[in-house]
Amino acid sequence: MKKTLLILFIFNCLNAYSQTPSDLFNAGRNIASASSQDKLSKRWFSNVELEFGVNNEVEYRYSLYDNNDHLISGRSAELENKVSYGILYSINYPLFNKLTIGAVGGFQHQSQQKISALKFGGILRYHFINYESVNINLMTAYNLALSDNISSDMANVRLGLQFPISKTDDFNLNLNVFWDYNYYVASKPILLEENNEKPSHIIFRSYGVSLGMQF
Repeated sequence: MKKTLLILFIFNCLNAYSQTPSDLFNAGRNIASASSQDKLSKRWFSNVELEFGVNNEVEYRYSLYDNNDHLISGRSAELENKVSYGILYSINYPLFNKLTIGAVGGFQHQSQQKISALKFGGILRYHFINYESVNINLMTAYNLALSDNISSDMANVRLGLQFPISKTDDFNLNLNVFWDYNYYVASKPILLEENNEKPSHIIFRSYGVSLGMQF
């Protein structure tokens, strides 16, 4: 049964990547329909996840000025898609029977432009069966810059679908598939061939997976 659920999950999530957030929700509901119906009492729980992402779009926006510092035009450029990785921790508590809220902290590194940042924010999870079941989650986070080529800003949004792949008495091993949006305020020029280039921001749109423990 577990192998069957895993195959169904991967198939549905690959479809969700190329469609809409509603497909992601439907994928979770379909998996949950074959899951245990047991209910859990309200309690605090934590998640620790190691994540890996691949950019599908990196957009750099900047402005050009003449030698008298007069604006010529605003422009944008597509940068090469690369990978990201990081670690995320959240502590969560049920608000209602199937909805939990959590505080999030973590670290993420973007290989493109070598951007590193700490993350602090919140996460909402909708659990299709109970608090250890398949859930769809929405995270927003503040990026605290660790690199001198960006500035700190409230700029990360992530939509994910998480489900348990193994359970023990002490913890669940979970897989999370997510879409990630990151907005960084750039503090240094990137396209050095452009004269009088003044950077604005870099937008990363990515897909990724994370493997973690819930306890």
